[in-house]
Amino acid sequence: MATGLRTFTRAEVKGSQSGGPLYTIIDNKVYDISEFIPDHPGGAVIMTHVGKDGTDAFYSFHPESSQEILSNYYVGDLAPEEFLDQNEDAFISEIRELKRQFEKLGYFESDKLYYSFKVGSTIALWGLSMYLLVQHGSLLAAQIGSAMLMAVFWQQCGWLAHDFLHHQVFQNRSFNDMMGDFIGGACLGFSPAWWKNKHNTHHAAPNVHGEDPDIDTVPILAWSNHALEFFADVPDDELAVAMGKFMIGNQSFLIFPVMIFAKLSWALQSILFILPNGQKGLPRNARVPVGILEQLSIGLHWTWYLGILFLFAKTPLRIALYLIISQGGCGLLLALVFVLNHNGMPVITGDEAEKMDFYSMQIITGRDVKPNWIVTWFTGGLNYQIEHHLFPALPRHSFHKVQPSVQKLCEKYGIDYHCTGFVDGTMEVVNRLDQVSKAARKLNKKQD
Repeated sequence: MATGLRTFTRAEVKGSQSGGPLYTIIDNKVYDISEFIPDHPGGAVIMTHVGKDGTDAFYSFHPESSQEILSNYYVGDLAPEEFLDQNEDAFISEIRELKRQFEKLGYFESDKLYYSFKVGSTIALWGLSMYLLVQHGSLLAAQIGSAMLMAVFWQQCGWLAHDFLHHQVFQNRSFNDMMGDFIGGACLGFSPAWWKNKHNTHHAAPNVHGEDPDIDTVPILAWSNHALEFFADVPDDELAVAMGKFMIGNQSFLIFPVMIFAKLSWALQSILFILPNGQKGLPRNARVPVGILEQLSIGLHWTWYLGILFLFAKTPLRIALYLIISQGGCGLLLALVFVLNHNGMPVITGDEAEKMDFYSMQIITGRDVKPNWIVTWFTGGLNYQIEHHLFPALPRHSFHKVQPSVQKLCEKYGIDYHCTGFVDGTMEVVNRLDQVSKAARKLNKKQD
C-alpha cells in the first residue's frame, strides 16, 4: 500500500457524514471526495453516497473513463474484515452478469435511425402546430388544435431530452449534452443543468424520504406519512400550515389540477436556476455549472414561443387561451407519466435505504406499466421504469428486450416487481394520496 494510505472501518467511513473528510466506498476502496464535490459534473447527486458504499451507483451512471478521475481521490482500503463482497450475493452477482450479457448482445448501442426518426417525428408535431397557427390562426378551432399539438410536442421533447441527457444515444457525451440543450432547452424550455441536478439525485435515491427531490413536494402534495413531519417542523408558519392542511387534506382530488401547473413551474425553476445568481442559495456542493449554450437555449425557447403568440394569436384573449392550453396541457401530459413512475410505491427512510442494495431499491420503488405501442409512445418508454432505473444508459428501444430477464430474476429472488395497467397504476397513485390525506386529517385533528 502506498505511503499515506490507510485502512478504514465502515463506521469510520459513515462518520464522514458528520464533518471532516467526505468518504465514499467503491469496490472496497475508500475515496475522499471532499474537494471533488463542487466539480462533480452530475451535481449534488454525489452527496447521496457520502459515508456509504456507492459501488453499483458509480458503475450505473459513469463511463469507464471516470475511474481515472476517481483514482485521484483514493485514500485507502476497507479493512479486509469489513468487506461486503457483493459478488457473493447471488442476486447482485446475477444482475451484474445480466448487464454484461446485455452489453455483449449490443443492447446498450443505440439505433441512430430510430433516434433520427424520433427527433424528426417530434419536430414534425411542432411543424404541424405552426402550420395551423400561421395558416389558419384566425379560426379558434385551429388555434386550439395548434396549442394542443404544442403540448404534445413539448411532452415528447421531454422524453427525448431525458434520453440524450442520460447519454443513451451517443458515446460522446458532449454530443448528448448538445442535443439536450437543443431539445430540452430551446424546444421545451427546461434547463439541462437544473434537470440533471434534480433527476440524478432521484436516480441515486428513488423514493428515499429526505433525499429524493421528486417526492419533496409538501405542502402541495405528500406521498407518505413521513412527509407529515412538515406540520411539526413549521408550527409557527401559520400560512404554510393552513395551505398544507388544505392541499394535503384534499390531495387525492387536487392532484390533477396541480398537474396542469407542472410544466410552467419547471420552466420557471429552470430560468431561476440558470441566472447568474440562480444557485446562490444552494450549498456550494449542490451547485452545478451552467454553460452559455444552455443559457442561450432557454432564451431562444422563450423568444420563439412568445414571438409566435404575439404575432399569430394576436388578441389578449387568444394569447391567454393558447398559453393555458399549451402550458397546462403539457404539464398534465408530463405529470401523468411522472406520477406513474414511482408515486404510490414504497417510500423508504434513509436508514432503510442504507440496509438495501442499490438494485433492490431501484426495483421495489418503481412501477412498470404494461406496454402497447400507444402507452410506450405516450410515456417515452418510461413505462419500463424498473429497467430504466437498473440500466440508466440503456436506450429506450432496448427496454422490451431486457424486461423479461429482469422480471424473471426478480421472481427468482422474491423481489417485488410491480407491473400494472396505465389506469390501474393511476388509481394506485390516487389511492396512496387518499391514504396520506386521511392520516394528515387525523394528525391535524389531534393537534387542534
